[in-house]
Amino acid sequence: MKKVSLRPVLGILLIAVVVFLSLEGFRRDPRFGWILPLTVLAGAWLGWAIRQAWLYPSRLTRAEAMWAAGEPASTVAECLSRAPLATGELGYRIRLLQSAAHQSLGYRDRAWLDALDAQLARLPLWKRLVVSQAFRRVPDAPSFRRIAWGDRFIRLAPRMARLRHLQGILLLRSGREDALHQAWTRFEDALPLAWDDPLVLEDLMLAGFQHGREDVAERALATLISRHGDPRLPWDRGAAGMYLLRNGRPAEALGLVGGLPRDRRNQPLPWLVECLSRRRMGDIGGAWRTVEDAVGQLPDAFRLWMERYQIALDLERDAEALGSLARAWRTLPEGTEGDLLREEWQLRRAEFAFWWEGDPAFAKQLLEKIPPDRRGDHRPPLLLQVRVALGEYEAAYGEVATLLQQAPDDTDLLLLQADCLAGLEAWEALLPYLNGLGESCRERAEFWHLRGLARANLADHVPARLDLEHAVRMDPRNLGFLMDAGHACAELGDWDRAESHWRQALQVDSQSEEALIQLAEARRELEDLDGARRYLRECLLHHPDSTDAQARLAELEAN
Repeated sequence: MKKVSLRPVLGILLIAVVVFLSLEGFRRDPRFGWILPLTVLAGAWLGWAIRQAWLYPSRLTRAEAMWAAGEPASTVAECLSRAPLATGELGYRIRLLQSAAHQSLGYRDRAWLDALDAQLARLPLWKRLVVSQAFRRVPDAPSFRRIAWGDRFIRLAPRMARLRHLQGILLLRSGREDALHQAWTRFEDALPLAWDDPLVLEDLMLAGFQHGREDVAERALATLISRHGDPRLPWDRGAAGMYLLRNGRPAEALGLVGGLPRDRRNQPLPWLVECLSRRRMGDIGGAWRTVEDAVGQLPDAFRLWMERYQIALDLERDAEALGSLARAWRTLPEGTEGDLLREEWQLRRAEFAFWWEGDPAFAKQLLEKIPPDRRGDHRPPLLLQVRVALGEYEAAYGEVATLLQQAPDDTDLLLLQADCLAGLEAWEALLPYLNGLGESCRERAEFWHLRGLARANLADHVPARLDLEHAVRMDPRNLGFLMDAGHACAELGDWDRAESHWRQALQVDSQSEEALIQLAEARRELEDLDGARRYLRECLLHHPDSTDAQARLAELEAN
């Protein structure tokens, strides 16, 4: 610290001595007056040379050691800021490290200028003065003359990546007929020269994603990962991770963001990439822990709450999923972006209402607020499924028939049309319709369930029972299938077999009103009146307003 404080004093003394000697020489003989400017020039050159040879290299070595040791980037930047006159390869290395430190601090514009100065420092002085003019002003609509000057600058400094990158940007803005092709030629030329410039590499990567130039994006990303993987450099790992996920590479995406410390994840996208990667790799528990950390750090991020909703569904935590939707609603922004996100939220809430809450009326209310082209890509359309669930069979049947004209072999649509026929109780038409369907429909449990219902309503009880039990074997967790299979057995007087199906239904939903009542009926038929009363009392415990259970229990108590 003492040497640093004495340096300005020594400099002032040296200048005073030089001026004194020069003035004394001029006083004694005017012919010695030239000594003053020559001495000043020699002293300036000597001071610059001493800095280049000893002071700046030691400062760079100290800054590199601090950066490698993980010391604060502000300390590194302050150390390097005291080397304003560094040029050549030394100036290049100093400016690059200074750019990295400013990137780490979040000063992107400052880092961009530092990296530009680094490339300019490699040029001879006269070239530096000429080429730097290209970056003084970047027009929004460059003229042909400005484009031509850019080509001349590139010929003057052919190894400077920033010039080629800038020329590509100007070509894109020029509106020329072949501008896009020429711009991408410049970008591709800049790519191998920009291996040391993460800001240009990031820009080329994002441009490649945006314009579908995956070859350029892949090469830029590979260089960023291999040479600039330091987590302190905040290039857009989130966008890169989403690109890898879209291309079915979740392990690479996880590797890209997994090492980022928590304090470097101040945007939702890196968190989202890690959650999606873990989910696609089957690590649902890890995805849940990640999203919990994410919403704890960024509680106002809509995307993170929606991801938490999806993970909660995967874990069968319905209450957590619904709570995530409620929190997501409170984070919706204002304006156009908020309108689009609101429609997405309404779609997810409608899905939850329909599939998990069994409330098709609420689902329909939400779906009708969303424009038709933003109701998801469900097959069949979700609103159509909701209408069938609400009993709007005639209208739904016509809509399904229209969709089948466009996709006559769509299994989901064929089975939904069969569902409409069942809802209309057109059993005579339903059975031959089902028998005419292909093998893809027979691989679905819904096919056997509908055919079993058709046969049961046509009083063909033995084949009906076989079909309904076939549906249960294919989907043993479907409460409706289990109940109908039990009814089919009861129709044949096989109460033991019916009871087994209804007991299985109770394992799916331990509070099912219908299952408890039917089990009580089976116990009564098997002359176990105490067992029947026990099931009915349990039913009333969960459903105290069940008039059916009350009437049956009253009848048993009277007897």
